[in-house]
Amino acid sequence: MPDLDIEQISREYFPRVHRAALVLCGNPWDADDLAQETFLVLARQQNRFRGESRLFTWLYGILLNLDRRRRRRYGTRRRSLEVLQEMAAPNGRQTPAAETAVEVAEWKQSLWAYVARLPDGQRETLVLRFSEGLRYDEVANVLGCPLGTVKSRIYNGLQNLRKMLDEDDSPLRQIPMYPNEDVNRAV
Repeated sequence: MPDLDIEQISREYFPRVHRAALVLCGNPWDADDLAQETFLVLARQQNRFRGESRLFTWLYGILLNLDRRRRRRYGTRRRSLEVLQEMAAPNGRQTPAAETAVEVAEWKQSLWAYVARLPDGQRETLVLRFSEGLRYDEVANVLGCPLGTVKSRIYNGLQNLRKMLDEDDSPLRQIPMYPNEDVNRAV
């Protein structure tokens, strides 16, 4: 496999990877770190890309592995609470920029905040399918699991989302849970 043009790949795919990182972790600081680390891994391990999948699905696989590592290291709940505490009472820390605070506030009120509470497999599958628009077979490729597992995780993830939205009496529960193109695939 010839050397990859890391600079070109970064320009082309960084926005997609960063968006996925933001949806996965919910705050712009960790999203920046995850996206940058993804491209560092690409630069250091480009020889591992064998061309058996699309480059962006390989990048998503790297991103998900880094996110899993981050979650194990920090613990999802503890890190989320730290971000919220920093926003509420900076304790001598520099207050984040206004647009960053707005991003965090909007994210906390979004459907993705509920997705972040799902088990890892369901969360990752829903992010790749609905945030990133990957086809079912591409999601299976990124996650390294059978197509049936992807379908099951999407179905169960959507059911769990519906339950969380109903329990919280969220206005988001009015959103159709099964987009037309996914009705036949997820069931």
